[in-house]
Amino acid sequence: MGEVFVTEKGAAFMKESIHQNLLDFKLEKTKDHLTSKSGLSVFYEAACALGVVEAISENLPKPLSNRGIQPKDYVMPMALMLCGGGRSLEDMREIQCDEGLRKLCGFKKIPSSDALGKWLRKEENLPGMKKVNKQVVKEILVKSGKTDFTLDVDATFIETEKHCAKMNYKGDTSFSVLLSYLSELALCVASTYRNGNESPQTGILEQVEATENFLKSLGLKLKYLRSDSAAYQSVVMNFCFDPHHRIVFTITADQDAAVKESIATIKEKDWEPLCDEHGHPTGDEVAVAYHSMEKTKEGFKLVVKRWQNKQLNLFEQENYSYYVIATSDEEKSPQDLLAFHNQRGQSENFHKELKRGFSMEYTPSQSLSGNAVYFELGVLAYNLTCAVKLLVLKGDWVTKTIATLRWQFLLIAGKVVKHGRILFLKVREDYFYLLSNFRMTLRQNLAFG
Repeated sequence: MGEVFVTEKGAAFMKESIHQNLLDFKLEKTKDHLTSKSGLSVFYEAACALGVVEAISENLPKPLSNRGIQPKDYVMPMALMLCGGGRSLEDMREIQCDEGLRKLCGFKKIPSSDALGKWLRKEENLPGMKKVNKQVVKEILVKSGKTDFTLDVDATFIETEKHCAKMNYKGDTSFSVLLSYLSELALCVASTYRNGNESPQTGILEQVEATENFLKSLGLKLKYLRSDSAAYQSVVMNFCFDPHHRIVFTITADQDAAVKESIATIKEKDWEPLCDEHGHPTGDEVAVAYHSMEKTKEGFKLVVKRWQNKQLNLFEQENYSYYVIATSDEEKSPQDLLAFHNQRGQSENFHKELKRGFSMEYTPSQSLSGNAVYFELGVLAYNLTCAVKLLVLKGDWVTKTIATLRWQFLLIAGKVVKHGRILFLKVREDYFYLLSNFRMTLRQNLAFG
């Protein structure tokens, strides 16, 4: 292959063509304190107004030395990092390097990823973090103005290759987290982090009982319980039946032999067409039967939906398939009960937001307790975001995901300057009004509410 000669004129033309395809600016260094995360500073302000920072100092173990890092300097930078989109402990460097944000929030010491890993592995931090989360939930509930609540209980798997994880019933190595949400506010009120081989039924009664006691202490009422078949247990139903509690439940029923016998008692004339929200028949049918378990104190209603099997096979000789809900609700119609129970599906959206939006699919520790503490940090970030949306931003902001909040609110560039003893955060004009309104509403609804 012969040599290629480029003339001086040709080289100049090539150079000009390259420059035309590049952006026309130059880089310069600055010693100004800048931040790309101005919105996170007002999230921190909301945490202060909600009593979160104070609760951290009160409930988490302090360092043995005055030179040690305080609990709030572990928890709050980590919570803000998760709100800002961090996905691992190494992403704490983004908070460390953001001098503007650190000045605004008063962060003097930011722990390294190694220090964070050691802190997470301290088992005594787990009960303290649960108390901190309870503080956030308490403030939101008191200020929400609502009095009756629906509890959605559901478990979710976090798949991992950590050696301490166990295999779940699906055959995957994972951890399992039992979560309870107050549906009306999308708040996570309870979380139990355990190994993947733990039975989905374990711990449900304890979470229901703890949530009801918590709400009672605030003068509020747990009115409804919704769950999948994991809560189809006599102990859970008996707790709801108890006159001291009287919680109305809708629980997906196990289709065991006894339930199938109850379904068989339904007369053909009692089946009614099931309609959609516009009143159009769906092709499915619904009916009611009554049932009791051997150890339940009272009988309960079965709302049964059936649909015709289009093609029978050797293993399925039934003409119909069934979906069954056990309920103590005697007021709603069967169709309304099905619609109400199906709303528990939004807990899947809460799971998705918590796991993907706040990176709780990540497991930083080789110990179960370390990952449990990390998950509580994620719950704190999740609930803090709920508080900001419900009590401060309001309106259309309430339904926005954390990913949208980052794009539209949290990741705002700003310049931090100090005049005298006062810090100033300088942002673009339209963001100035957004952040100003936020801080004004925060003071009205939280700090002085």
